[in-house]
Amino acid sequence: MTNPQAYPPPPGRALPLTPLERAAGVALGEADADHVAEDLPPGAPVGPAHPRSARMALEAEVLPGLLRPPCLVSFSGGRDSSAVLAVATAVARREGLAEPIPVTKRFPGIASTEESEWQELVIGHLGLGSWERISFDQELDLLGDTACAALSAHGLLWPPNAYLHVPLLDRAGGGSLFTGLDGDGLLGSWRWLGAQQVLHGRQRPHARDVLRVGLALAPARLRRHRLGIDAGVPFPWLRPRARAQVSAIMTAEAAQEPRRWDRRVAWYARRRYLALAVHSLGLLAGARDVAVLHPLLGPGFLAALADQGGAGGMGDRTSLVRLLVGDLLPEVIVSRSTKGEFGRAIWRDRAREFAGSWAGAGVDRDLVDHDLLRAQWHAENPYFGSSTLLHAAWLAERGPL
Repeated sequence: MTNPQAYPPPPGRALPLTPLERAAGVALGEADADHVAEDLPPGAPVGPAHPRSARMALEAEVLPGLLRPPCLVSFSGGRDSSAVLAVATAVARREGLAEPIPVTKRFPGIASTEESEWQELVIGHLGLGSWERISFDQELDLLGDTACAALSAHGLLWPPNAYLHVPLLDRAGGGSLFTGLDGDGLLGSWRWLGAQQVLHGRQRPHARDVLRVGLALAPARLRRHRLGIDAGVPFPWLRPRARAQVSAIMTAEAAQEPRRWDRRVAWYARRRYLALAVHSLGLLAGARDVAVLHPLLGPGFLAALADQGGAGGMGDRTSLVRLLVGDLLPEVIVSRSTKGEFGRAIWRDRAREFAGSWAGAGVDRDLVDHDLLRAQWHAENPYFGSSTLLHAAWLAERGPL
């Protein structure tokens, strides 16, 4: 099983994006071999001598962070951060260790980020006495002091909002910080879930399942023809040829996603966007002597999750969360389908001011239509990928680091 969070100590610089990735603001395809570490072969079980459930493996993943206090948890109230907080709390109490401290960012006045009721429900249910809530106004602007300091120190980071963890890392100096990266991708985006449910007799087939199952059983080359991912909507600033290139890469990646759950988990762990995100957060944490840990990406947890699910998997996202932490969290949290959105919290005055004065530096005209990019930056809530180009443009105007 590939370990997406096992790297040598970061050298201080962000991993480079390809020109196409920079233009689209998205990480594409599989991680380079130099930036992943092999742990177990794809789909391998944990081992007959020491079988572990996914829950047991997740508990093992949080223990090193608890042993390095202060142990903080980046807590939004969503299912992923709630699951990590719940498991870490249970392990701390069982082992007689200091309880983890949830830390929550709040943006008063921005409705899309409001999750206080969900947060309070989780904290109350777990009976935690310590909970840090930090309110921000303009401080976490895409080109605010925090973001610009991170860019100046490390170069172009991906994802562009990685710097949002800096206030939490500052509070964890010398200790550890848990994140919930990337529960959505791991637990909730298995393309062939429905087909496997039918094939394994867990779901009664319907007429529409004929095509779905047929596509799942087809080789990747036939899947590519049928899927045809359209990259035009998320990246409206790209020129036609660049859009077509991104679409082709995304379609090929989707077509290669394994139908079997156990193989899909191993495939997921090799995604390039995970390598970039983990590396970026490692840079920010290392500068503050903090161990940043991503329990949902831990190699032991991934191996156990693959082994326990086998070929057919363990159901949809809600079923997986219920299996992992259903005894620790309220059912309304386990089955929650909504989540906060933070685009409006980071596109603030300084980002808008720079976008309005930008002269064109740092963005490849062969790949990006500058006028369409400016229009995107002036949208009420610009697409996420355009934030990478904003940072690239700022770095270009700033000059050599």
